Amino acid sequence: MRKFFIIVAAVLLGLTACSEQRQATKEGVTKEQISFPVGERIENPAFTGEAYLKPLIVPDTVFNFPQTNVVAFGPGAHSSWHRHGGMVVLVTDGVGLYQEEGKPAQILRRGDVLQIPAGVRHWHGATKDNWFSQVVIYDKDWQPTEASNDRDNSVTDEYYNGLELVEHAHQTTVDSLMFAAPDTTMTLPTFNGPIRLANTVDAPNVAGAPGLHYVVFEPGVINAWHSHAGGQVLIVTEGIGYHQIEGQPVEVLHPGDVAMCSPSVRHWHGAAPNSRFAHLAANTNPDKPGVEWFEMLSKEEYDKLPKE
Repeated sequence: MRKFFIIVAAVLLGLTACSEQRQATKEGVTKEQISFPVGERIENPAFTGEAYLKPLIVPDTVFNFPQTNVVAFGPGAHSSWHRHGGMVVLVTDGVGLYQEEGKPAQILRRGDVLQIPAGVRHWHGATKDNWFSQVVIYDKDWQPTEASNDRDNSVTDEYYNGLELVEHAHQTTVDSLMFAAPDTTMTLPTFNGPIRLANTVDAPNVAGAPGLHYVVFEPGVINAWHSHAGGQVLIVTEGIGYHQIEGQPVEVLHPGDVAMCSPSVRHWHGAAPNSRFAHLAANTNPDKPGVEWFEMLSKEEYDKLPKE
């Protein structure tokens, strides 16, 4: 009889663990709820299921910013085992999976940030119930020093379905923000209202990217005209905002948009009147530091901007 109760208890614990795993990974994120555009379908045998890729930034000699893409996976979709140059991963939506060779598979959630060193064998994808989207910044010019081997790189259905999952060390986010940020706002003389500011990715990092700052503007808040000696790249994460390069029309920005301002060129950016606005900002060419600030856009000029 005692043996019977032990078996029943074990079964119940197993069912509870399965239920907890399903609950831990089931967030109800659909394709339509993904913040960033999903891009084009990936037609590659190294991917299983529905996966998409959208390039955001292609390296050039002006900004010298690493290759940056959005990769989105449908429920159950995943890559094979692979290696590449150092990669910074920024999870934008949904619930995903990431596993390095020899380590447990991790559950990734919106706001998580991780770094994959060059040459580390790994795979990633979505959980069974969720769409999953991530921004990846990586060194596409990396080449392995050793010859590739003939190992089977496939992630089989049997392997995927039998995974024991652990939670990643998730970032702490507040107030429904995508990435970690202070729970209170701050004011600066070069902004006309409150913002939140955080370092999301420090430099140096495995991708060779400059540091990425997460800037959250409250509705109607903008910064003054300014220029960066090395240029600046903005990746919009939330809300509706504006960006203007001197002498050019105002850009209305949405999640997934990228705004780029060349070295020493004046520009400003900030939130639309009725929308909080957030972006990741990188001051490019770190060997040319320095920001010069100028006047603020007038209220009359701001009031004439497109309302969207």
